[in-house]
Amino acid sequence: MSVITRFAPSPTGYLHIGGARTALFNFLFAKRHNGKYLLRIEDTDQERSTETAINAIKSGLNWLMLTPDEKTIFQSDNLHRHKQVAEILLKSGRAYKCYLNEDEQNKIRQECIKNGLPFRSPWRDKENNKNNSFVLRIRMPNEGKTIIDDMVQGKVQVSNKQLDDFVLLRSNGLPTYMLAVVVDDYDMGITHVIRGDDHLNNAFRQYWIYQALNWKIPNFAHIPLIHGEDGAKLSKRHGALGVNEYKEMGFLPNGINAYLMNLGWKNFENNTLELNQASKIFDLNHIGKSPSRFDFSKLKNINSQLLKKLSVNDLTTLVLKTVQNPSQNSKDRLHKAMPYLLERAETINDLIQSSMWLCTDDYKNIFKETPSLNETDLIRLSSFKDSFQNYKISSKNELENHFNTWLAKENIKIKEIGRHLRLCLTGTGSSIDLLSIFYLLGCSEIVKRIDYNINCLN
Repeated sequence: MSVITRFAPSPTGYLHIGGARTALFNFLFAKRHNGKYLLRIEDTDQERSTETAINAIKSGLNWLMLTPDEKTIFQSDNLHRHKQVAEILLKSGRAYKCYLNEDEQNKIRQECIKNGLPFRSPWRDKENNKNNSFVLRIRMPNEGKTIIDDMVQGKVQVSNKQLDDFVLLRSNGLPTYMLAVVVDDYDMGITHVIRGDDHLNNAFRQYWIYQALNWKIPNFAHIPLIHGEDGAKLSKRHGALGVNEYKEMGFLPNGINAYLMNLGWKNFENNTLELNQASKIFDLNHIGKSPSRFDFSKLKNINSQLLKKLSVNDLTTLVLKTVQNPSQNSKDRLHKAMPYLLERAETINDLIQSSMWLCTDDYKNIFKETPSLNETDLIRLSSFKDSFQNYKISSKNELENHFNTWLAKENIKIKEIGRHLRLCLTGTGSSIDLLSIFYLLGCSEIVKRIDYNINCLN
């Protein structure tokens, strides 16, 4: 059997982190079995579906490198087909027209709940009334159980006495989600439906549409949802942001994917797998049955590990494309500085923020605040600057000797000048050690920057 999976979001908002994981697992499973991974936009709710949301979903998937193997399918394009199948169910007796008004329906439903019975309309066994509007309901079995052998949850079952005669077509003739999903999955040839376990109850109902049409039932795999660190339903306060927001925060697509793989899939202790590696070993048998907990600090840790795996050239390119007026020496400086910058960086944004003093010689942007210095500080800074006027840096060891000689000459300790030097050279007080800052900037730039700050103060 050729494996075909699908990711089927509703375009009512951004691509959230849970949806991204569902897409990822569908993608990996299809690739593992040399199959196809498809995208279907479930846009039949025209009031809530927006073009903005559709674009956000597509751009988010593209950024995560989860681009579908074929052209995107829109559920709204298949309305005629949905109605056609509904008519087949009606003619076969597996569905019926229900003419109950809202009050009648509510009264019967309350009685059914009170007596522990599934909803059954009296129109199930009546003749059609051609004078009123109706909804089309499926005719569910009254006895027995519905059993699904789920690839994640195992064998799950429900008594048919808990399953209502649910609606297939609304009174306006539009299909419900329950019918449209089954028809689209069948027509797309979907072999494996991999989705969140909040859809498990839907599976018990969709099972009977497949049975009524004598269609092959796909393999179901219902993945436990992602919760917050406190065990509550994942929300924005836990970090449940749109995928594009993570991009704006400077996360790598590989970082997001690698972290999402760790949410539910026990992937042999390797928490920094990339797509090509994961697609060779991914399986549904190692998906846990318990909800995963979103840990923002772990996401940053994984992203940091993957940042460190990138080449210096790639990292330099990522940083420099955000700089408006890079200096001529910025590339060389970043190449030398990258090992130091990576020590504390968790995202691309961290690298950008910590390296701006290296990337540009636009002093107004580097030194947005004038250091607070007294007359003694200014005299020491001038002396330090003068010591570099005719000095050439040959190595960090010689630079260290030069600095120590100057400190001894001035009869001061490094703590008395170190903070002022950092501010006058980096503008922000970089965490890189002072000798490395000297080494990265070079003599002429050290002189220029200290001159600039002294002149601003004077």
